[in-house]
Amino acid sequence: MMSDKYWLNIRRRWYVIGVALITCHLSLITSSCTQDAYDKGEGRYSQMVAEMADGYTAADGRVTTFVTDADERFTVSNPFTSKLMPKADTVYRAVFYYNKVEQGAEVIGLDRVGVITPRSISDMKTDPVRLESVWLARSHRYLNLSVWLMLGATDDEEAVQKIGCHRDTLMVNADGTSTLHLRLYHDQADVPQYYSARTYMSIPLTEAEADSVALTINTYDGLIEKRFAIR
Repeated sequence: MMSDKYWLNIRRRWYVIGVALITCHLSLITSSCTQDAYDKGEGRYSQMVAEMADGYTAADGRVTTFVTDADERFTVSNPFTSKLMPKADTVYRAVFYYNKVEQGAEVIGLDRVGVITPRSISDMKTDPVRLESVWLARSHRYLNLSVWLMLGATDDEEAVQKIGCHRDTLMVNADGTSTLHLRLYHDQADVPQYYSARTYMSIPLTEAEADSVALTINTYDGLIEKRFAIR
């Protein structure tokens, strides 16, 4: 079963971990964030690939396989456990950083991706975000987002940002095709806006039952709509 929630709760300490991982090439398997041979194009990271994928944990909790957005399945040559994928026999969404090897893929690191399932939200909030990019997975199973959220330290334990996806309307177009309209839900929740941090999200499209999707996002530069054909 895919490990996902309707809401992606954003707490400051979660992002502190995330930023640290990015600084260290998101290395969860190795102990060092530097590589002398990297600058020469000969190091461990010189052939590294980064892709969003569904990662599978085995009965012992180790990540053993992952399937990329291009439907390419890899066996992990160095099975590992991760706090970002804590449960056994579970599917997690993540950005995998890996080298292709003869045995499959040597995973160097990963970054967790939040899965936000479209649903009807009555108390809709659209606080702005900084949009970096939106793209359709080559498998058409997901709509992927990279956004920057404003964060800041606070003593208020109730101040937790929430990200979600509102399932709006299913419209029939003039040519007979249908478009599912979605809106990004974002509640800043009184979290101070001192600095920004990137987060990755994926919206499942397997139950969209439409020919295309249109996602509306409120940004600091105004409303942006992105459309993608999915059938």
